[in-house]
Amino acid sequence: MSVFYPVFLDLRGRRAVVIGGGAVAEQKVRGLLAAGAHVTVVSPDMSPGLADLARRSAIELRRRRYHDHDLAGAWLAIAATDDRAVNEAVYAEAERLGVPLNAVDDLEHCSFIAPAIHREGDITVAVSTGGKSPALAVRLRQRIARLVGRVEARLCELLGELRPDLAERVPDARARTALWYAIVDSDVIEFVRRGDIDGARGRIEELISEVGPVESRLKPRLGPAAEAAVPVYGQSRAASSLADSETGTVYLVGAGPGDPGLITTRGLELLRSADVVVYDRLVSPALVAEAPASAERVFVGKHPNDTATRQQDINALLVDRARRGRTVIRLKGGDSFVFGRGAEECEALRAAGVPFQVIPGVTSATAVPAAAGIPVTHRRVASAFAVVAGHECEGRSDLDWDALARVPTLVVLMGLSALPDIVARLRAQGMAPDTPAAVIASGTLPEQRTVVGTLADIADLAAAAALAPPAIVVIGEVVRVGLTLPVRELVSRA
Repeated sequence: MSVFYPVFLDLRGRRAVVIGGGAVAEQKVRGLLAAGAHVTVVSPDMSPGLADLARRSAIELRRRRYHDHDLAGAWLAIAATDDRAVNEAVYAEAERLGVPLNAVDDLEHCSFIAPAIHREGDITVAVSTGGKSPALAVRLRQRIARLVGRVEARLCELLGELRPDLAERVPDARARTALWYAIVDSDVIEFVRRGDIDGARGRIEELISEVGPVESRLKPRLGPAAEAAVPVYGQSRAASSLADSETGTVYLVGAGPGDPGLITTRGLELLRSADVVVYDRLVSPALVAEAPASAERVFVGKHPNDTATRQQDINALLVDRARRGRTVIRLKGGDSFVFGRGAEECEALRAAGVPFQVIPGVTSATAVPAAAGIPVTHRRVASAFAVVAGHECEGRSDLDWDALARVPTLVVLMGLSALPDIVARLRAQGMAPDTPAAVIASGTLPEQRTVVGTLADIADLAAAAALAPPAIVVIGEVVRVGLTLPVRELVSRA
């Protein structure tokens, strides 16, 4: 596999030579001219477009076959012929003179490849397939063009205007980098999309003001922030301003049930500005990758049999990194306050005087059944549901099983290993053996698998399907409703 190093070349005023005069050569020439190159075309035959460019003196034309030394003085060359022998000769000269060469559809004679380009204002996106499929590169470029348009180009222009001012006002490089990400990930682009550039400047000013007390130079301002800030806990307001310059903030961010697209917008915005990311085993690697490349990544995946000391170590880690002035993202699967020990971490942070914020997440208790087509409530069959943790169902349990057996829908998180105990306890309290039940493994992920049965056989069906954690158990008539709303293919059904 060839690995190419992507670069963007400044061709302004530099000489580029194109060998060939057909439609492909014309396309290459126009691209070079757009980049400011001085173009020489060598070919006995010319397309009408190239002939017109030559008449207008936009290009230098040598109406003949390629000769050795035609690349003399060139800074870059393109061979756009269908003659491999010519390409080979041009390649030999290019290698001898140290001139980068692209031979169209002839990877063997390329020292660089030309990507498919999408250009909008100052934004340029290049797509390469390593020379293997130019057609695929073009289609990918067309998809990118639907995502990156005039609005993004105008935002880029605005940010370029503000860059010198921002560098002066926020001299600390780390804080400035975090601020740039906060601006780009914020709703500033929505103001630009509406054509409200003054509003965009005002929103940027609000984000800058959160860095510290700096004198405003971005006028006009819109006034107070459109949204109230999420409260910061852990310190008195009087002590906050003093500590902010020394102590970082810990953000407890719910990462959602598994699919990286199910994190909240606010959670993703904070993750992209992190100095430290502390994450669990159920957090998608794609989400962890959203943190800046410079961010410290600390894996603290816990299993149900981990000791309390393990949680104490995590607490100490969060406090330590925050006291070093870092922005710490505690990334937890689902929601931090739903069987996630988030409250314990908040207690430890408060005791240490470390400021923190809680960013709620999408809980797997409702999201995973939904991904499998199972509603946890339904007007006809279930007006309430209960959520319990599976590890509370094994051995001695303080749960009120009599009450749980009468709840229309029961959702058990982390309940796979305890499933036989759950079934036994519910049946002992009178739940009918033909009550529908489902086990959903790896919910919301591409590998999601669902087993559907009844209380009488669900444990055996799940074992036979060799389901693995993470898995969620749903018990109740809503499972039968879900059979009429297939979202993912079922492994088994009763």
